[in-house]
Amino acid sequence: MSERKGGSGRIPDSKRPTHKLFQKVNISIDPETFDRLEIYCAEHDRARSWAIQKALDLWLTEQGY
Repeated sequence: MSERKGGSGRIPDSKRPTHKLFQKVNISIDPETFDRLEIYCAEHDRARSWAIQKALDLWLTEQGY
C-alpha cells in the first residue's frame, strides 16, 4: 500500500461548501497592549490573529452581538 503524500486526493479547502474567506483588517494597538499580546502569543504558541479573534468574539458576545 502506498503512502499518501501531501494533499493528493484531498479536496482543497476553497472547494469545500463550508469554506469561508477571512477578512484582512489593518488595526492599530497601543504599544503596551501589543507587548502583552506578543508575550501571550509566544508563551502559548498562538498567532496574533487567533488571540485577537478570541478576545473580540468574547467582547462582542458580552455586548449582545
